[in-house]
Formats: sequence, structure tokens, C-alpha cells
Amino acid sequence: MIWSNWNKADKTLLFVLVVFLFCLCLHLSYPASLLADGMLFCAEAALVGGLADWFAVTALFEKPLGFPYHTAILPRRRDSFIQSSVTLVQKEFFSKRKIFHHLERLHLMPMLLEWLDHPETRARMTDRLLVYARNILVREGSGEQAAVIAERFKDTLAKVEPEDFFGEFGRWLSRSGRDHEILAKLAAYGYLQVEKPETRKAIEKYLQDYEKERTKGDFWSLLAAGFLEATNLVDLEEAAELMQKQLLSILEELAKPESRLQEDLLSLFYEKSMVLNLDPAFHQLLHDLKDSLLEDLPLGEAVQRTFTHLRAHLAEDQAREVDPLAEHLPVLQSRLAGLIGEEYQRILDLLKEDEELRRSVGHFLYDLIARSALHAQTLVGVVVTSVLSGLTDKQLNHLVYDKVEPDLLWIRMNGSIVGAGIGLIMFVIMKFIELN
Repeated sequence: MIWSNWNKADKTLLFVLVVFLFCLCLHLSYPASLLADGMLFCAEAALVGGLADWFAVTALFEKPLGFPYHTAILPRRRDSFIQSSVTLVQKEFFSKRKIFHHLERLHLMPMLLEWLDHPETRARMTDRLLVYARNILVREGSGEQAAVIAERFKDTLAKVEPEDFFGEFGRWLSRSGRDHEILAKLAAYGYLQVEKPETRKAIEKYLQDYEKERTKGDFWSLLAAGFLEATNLVDLEEAAELMQKQLLSILEELAKPESRLQEDLLSLFYEKSMVLNLDPAFHQLLHDLKDSLLEDLPLGEAVQRTFTHLRAHLAEDQAREVDPLAEHLPVLQSRLAGLIGEEYQRILDLLKEDEELRRSVGHFLYDLIARSALHAQTLVGVVVTSVLSGLTDKQLNHLVYDKVEPDLLWIRMNGSIVGAGIGLIMFVIMKFIELN
């Protein structure tokens, strides 16, 4: 055995043995010396005490010198030791009294509110809810969801009054300036259509048809028309070209932002819309149209097809490891994130302001954690039993010995110290008796 691997108890026992041998030699050299006799007596008692305690400590874990009786106590009693350890952990460390005592010292709701209000938590929760919303869109079997959405959409439409809808729609167009944009785009589109040669030919054909219809069955009208055509005073082709240019000029003016013509046309549109919106016949027409749409409009099928196409595109993007909402529907993603953030903040404010709700949530959390901790008693017992049962005798000895090694070493060292002290006392008493 290497000297550096010896513990201090082994070194102490070796030192006592060396002292005993020295005292024995001294006693043999000076048999009549009282000092040599006393030193030998004390050294012998110290050696016996050290050996006895070494035997006792070693017998806890193994068989010292192969002695079989009442030794290797821990390996032989491992089942009782494991059960006692489980009971200690369950009944002392995880006792119901201690669990509830520690839980009562926790302020669960302030901790929960602080955690929920943390920006990192808020962002993480929003992201998770966005992922959940996206997964709903790509989930198979969305027919039932489509039917629910279509039914709610119909209920919403049924509650909308057409007059209020058109009135609100007109006000929105005016406030947002979209009326100017729409009119300008319509004018630009009309300009592209009117400037085509086919349009000029269509105008010319219309004038010809109108001329024929106007002079039909009237001798003098036919005569006048023939005279004008013969003298080339009226050229329908030239008239059609002039009309086309005039239309293009009007459309060009109409497409200019906030032009006079555009403002006049929009004012006329709003004026006539207000008059039309007050007409009972128009009201009845709108209600009939709404009822017909609600009855015949295939909203369920439309929503289902939308889900199907959307699911296909989102699934392809997920296969490419691309966030489909961020790539194709950034506005929807931003809107969803905003809605989720608003609802998240609303829930937090409700928890902060409503004392009854906060008390109910705190009681629920307290009960949940307490029940989980009580159920953990059994789980901890199973874990401790499983771990300790899987250890070999040597590993179990090391596990216990490493935790109490300093105390066991001092027990062995105290055996030699106490033995030497008792030997000294006995030697003094024996000599005192001999002298008397």
C-alpha cells in the first residue's frame, strides 16, 4: 500500500504500533524502570483501543480479517437500509408538514405575474400562440372548423343592416381617401380601354347604327342624311375619333389626384348615394339581396377550399423549413401577433385588478403545487429505491462511507487516544494498590 493513500486513522494506528514496539524494547532493556513499565502499559492499551475501533468500523462495511460473525453489516442489511432511507426521505425531507410550510412562505401570484409580465416571457408566449394558430390552419380535417367559421360569418352578416353597411362603407371611403384611389384606378383602366382602335371602331359603329335607327321610315330624314353624306359635311369616322379623344381627355382629367372633375364626380356620387339610401324600394332590394346571399352563398364550401389551398401552401413551406406566415402572409402574422399581444395584456390587467380572480388563481396554483409535491413523495421513494437497489455492495459501502468518512476516522483515532488515557489511569490505580 502506498503511504500517500493511507488515511490519518491508519497512520495513527501504525504510529501507535511503532510506539508500542519501542516501549516493549525499552521495557525489556530496563525491566525495573517504572517509567518504561508505564509507557508500555499505555502503549498497549492505545494499540488495543485502536485495533478494536478499526475492527468495529470495518465490520460495518465488510468482514475484517475474514471474520464472519456479525460483520459486513451494511451489505447484509441493505434492504432495511434502503427502506429506512426511503422512509427518511419521504417522511422527513418531503413530509406533508414541511411541504405546506414551505409553500405558505411562497408568494405565488406576485411571482407568476412578474414572470408573465417579463418581455421575454411575453414574446415567447406570443410566438407559441402564433405557432399554434398556424398549426390549426395546416391541420387535417378542417371541415368542421370551416362549417363553424361559415356559420358565424352568416350570423354576423344576418345582423348587419344593408343601409348601415353602405353608409359606413361610404364614410370609410371618404375618410381613408380610398374613393379617390379607386376612381383614379378606374379612370386609368378606362383610359387604356378607350385608346384602343377597337374602341374608335365601336363608337363609329354605334353612330352608324344610331343614324340608321334615327332615319328609319322618314323620307326627309333619309334625304337629309344622304345629302350630308354626299357633301361630306358629316364624317362618322371623324366624329368617332373626336369622341374618342374627348373621352380620353375626360378620363385623363379624372385620373389626376384631387382634380376638379374627380371632386365633382365624387360629390355627385355621394349625393346620389344618400338619396338612394333613403329610397324604401332600394332598402327592400338590399334586404332581399342579403337574404338571397345568405341562403344561396356556399360559404362553407368556400371556407373549406380556402383551408385546403392554404394548408397545401403552408405544408410546402414547412417542408422547406420556412415560416409560411412570415413569407406569404406578413400582414396576417403581424395582425395575429397584435391581437394575441392585446389579449395577453388584457388578461394580465384582469389578473392585476380583479382581487377575486387573483385569489382563485393563487388558490388553484397552491393546490396544484401542493398535490404535485405530495405525489412526489411516492415518486421520490421509487427513485431512491431504484438507485440504491442498483448499487453493488462495494458501491453502497462507498456511498455511505464517503459521507461519514471524517467521523469514522476520528472514531478510530479516538480509540487509540482513549485507550492510552484509560491505560494510564489503570496503571496509576494498580501501582497505588500495590504500594498500599
